Amino acid sequence: MKVRVLTTIISALLLVPLTNGCWDRREINDIAFVTATAADLTQDKKYRVTVQIPLPGKISDVGQKGGGGGSSGNKAYFLDSATGDTFRAANMQQQNAMSRQLYFSHMRVFLFGEDLAKQNIESPIDVMSRIPQNRMTTYLLVSSGPAADLLNAEATMEKTPAEFLRELANESMTHPRTVKRVTEALLAEGQDPIMPVVSWTMTKPGEAGEEQSNVKLAGVAIFQKQKMVAMLSGRAADGVLWAMGEYRRPMITIRATNGSGFVSVMVTGYHVRTTVKSMPDGRMVCEIKARVTGELSENTSNLTYERSQNLPSLERQASQAVIDDMRLGVAQLQRYHADPIGICNRVYRNYPRYWHRVRQNWRDDFYPNIPVHIDAQVEIRNSGNATSPVGVPEEELQS
Repeated sequence: MKVRVLTTIISALLLVPLTNGCWDRREINDIAFVTATAADLTQDKKYRVTVQIPLPGKISDVGQKGGGGGSSGNKAYFLDSATGDTFRAANMQQQNAMSRQLYFSHMRVFLFGEDLAKQNIESPIDVMSRIPQNRMTTYLLVSSGPAADLLNAEATMEKTPAEFLRELANESMTHPRTVKRVTEALLAEGQDPIMPVVSWTMTKPGEAGEEQSNVKLAGVAIFQKQKMVAMLSGRAADGVLWAMGEYRRPMITIRATNGSGFVSVMVTGYHVRTTVKSMPDGRMVCEIKARVTGELSENTSNLTYERSQNLPSLERQASQAVIDDMRLGVAQLQRYHADPIGICNRVYRNYPRYWHRVRQNWRDDFYPNIPVHIDAQVEIRNSGNATSPVGVPEEELQS
């Protein structure tokens, strides 16, 4: 019995050096949680990094007018900015002026300034991919202009601009661009990244309202690997998102045929399929087909679409509108020699021998000249509760 007790005591003593306790613990009062980061390029080609840190003691007390830089008044966050030769050097400059340790595991969004995106996004992406503290699910955005300015927008619908930007990023695409998705595109053969673009805007609710700053989605940023080559907006941006299957909550608005006004179709579901085929003469041809279902959400014309001959005509018009947008978007991508759709990546995966022949000059020779055939079919399954335009006399309706 004594031998057993002695053995137990010795074993416990031997385990003591292995139980180090919380030697690397970090108290929450010693940590500055970074929820958003903006990276810009200065005139002397240095990195300017701006971080947004929420102030927990003031978040619950923040007023309806939102926040701002600094730490006084009703502002629910603190902004700090520093410059450095590298991204991490700028972070170290910030840390030297902080009473708490910067902590990036809660970073929700990362914002690239326009000038930096045009120059090279490789360094920030490398840091976020390499350091375990950063999350691969962090949303990535590109700013139209300096990125630091957008972190100081009022963003009254959320507690902080970081949360507002996160929600915008989440609404920008069906699968929002994260560090993981952009890194995969950078490493993929024959494919380029794409990111949403956000810009500064001013809102004023009526003549008597107070003007205030806000942030809005303004299109998509097109990259050739690590360098942005274009910002697309309007129908061209919509067409790119259609072709990628990334258009979130699309709406098709067309002018009514043989009538006055417009008709809007709310898309309830769609599927896009992109294929690359080898032709008998050795050429490659790309086909993009979209199958779209929707419902009539607005009708300001004098046409009826419930159980009438106008419905097939409306479906053809809506289909053509989707085709036109996709053609415009794909044409812009080929113009800038950028391939976020992954057309060339499909050639690489399905026809490796052919890809080996065109790989060296695929961006400047093969990709801009590959024929892209686009087709779309829109099916309208519901015309809503109203069977005819509201407010239009019956004798003026066209069925």
